[in-house]
Formats: sequence, C-alpha cells, structure tokens
Amino acid sequence: MASLSNSLIARGAEAEIYVADFLGIKVVVKKRVSKPYRNPIFNKMFIESRTRTEAKVLSELYLAGLPVPSVILVDEEGGVIVMEYVEGSRLSDILGTLPRETIIDISGSIGKYAALMHNMEIYHGDFTLANILFTRSSSIVIIDFGLAGYSTDIEEYAIDLHLMSRSIEALYPEFSEIFTKNMFEKYKEYSKIGGENVIRKVSEIRARGRYVDREVRKAILRERYIG
Repeated sequence: MASLSNSLIARGAEAEIYVADFLGIKVVVKKRVSKPYRNPIFNKMFIESRTRTEAKVLSELYLAGLPVPSVILVDEEGGVIVMEYVEGSRLSDILGTLPRETIIDISGSIGKYAALMHNMEIYHGDFTLANILFTRSSSIVIIDFGLAGYSTDIEEYAIDLHLMSRSIEALYPEFSEIFTKNMFEKYKEYSKIGGENVIRKVSEIRARGRYVDREVRKAILRERYIG
C-alpha cells in the first residue's frame, strides 16, 4: 500500500494522519490507532465501525457535490482510509489574514454546505475552523469526518453550528458577529429540514452553560494542538 515512512503530519486522540505516495499520487492516509485501555474486541469493532462510517459519509458527500476529499481506498479492518490530498491552509490558522469580504464569503459557504450536509441527515461532529481548509483557488474544503454520523435529530445539526460559532468567537472574536450572522442566514436559505428550528436549538445549547462550554474548549484546544 502507500508508504507511510517519515510522513506523519498529525496525531490526534483516535488517529494518525500521514501524507504518502499511492501509485504515484499524493494522498492523505488516516489510520485509526488501538487504545490499550479498551477491551480488544470492542477496540476492533470500534475501529472498523468508525472507519466504515467516515468513509461512507465522505463518499456520499463527495458524490453529492460537497467540497470534501474523495475516498480512494478503505481498509475497515486495518482502520485505514486513503483519500485525496487537498492543498490548503486551516482556517483556524489563516482566517485573520484574509480580507473582510473573503471572510464573509467563507462564512456563507460554511452555512450553505452545513445545510446541504444536514439535508442528507449527516452531521460532522467536529465542525470547527480547524477542519475547514482554504485552498489556493479561494474555495473551502471540509475535512476530518472522524466523529461524523447519521441522524435526524436537529440537536446534532445545531451542535455543528454551535461548534463553528464558538470556534470563531474563541479564535477571531473581531469577526464573530458578522461571521455567525452570515453563516446562519445562508444555512436557513439552503436548509430543507427547518433551518429556523436548528438555529433556535443552537440558542438552547448556548443556554445550557458549563458542560457544553467545556466540550467546546476541548475542541478549541484540539485546534491549537493539531494546527
């Protein structure tokens, strides 16, 4: 398969990310890692299940025309997904360097693609600036669907929007108001599942306080760690 030697670019809680050569093509290889504290049988089932779900979500979104990396190869048993390499920078790193007009365009695109994703009953699960790439063609690509899944519960969709909103507030507070407002407007425009209801649920989540904020802080810290 792809050569993984000396190509590790990120290590998260559940997976290692490599850049590799696969049949002459530059690719990203995501390999889920075993946890010694887990029961071996559960560990195997967990890795296979999460790998299968992530690959399925990515493939469905890609075929629907959403800006996500294409899947090239999946090894469920090995917990490996080989996918398209996308040249770009994480928004968590570079958003503040972009023109205001570009930031507004990006926020609208994020709202639009979130709505289209949720219309397919798919939630991202870790929808933050760190998981949006800004490419050389000034477009965005959504990455890292390791916590994604399928649901008809609008709370899952609201959590996606809440995480993105809190991400911009934490990293670029000077843009948070216009960014979130535009993201929500575009979301409602493209939503077919009741965008207004999802936005109201975001407000409910915000009102819950400490537990949600603690989870958000973990996500923001993860952004800084893997950026």
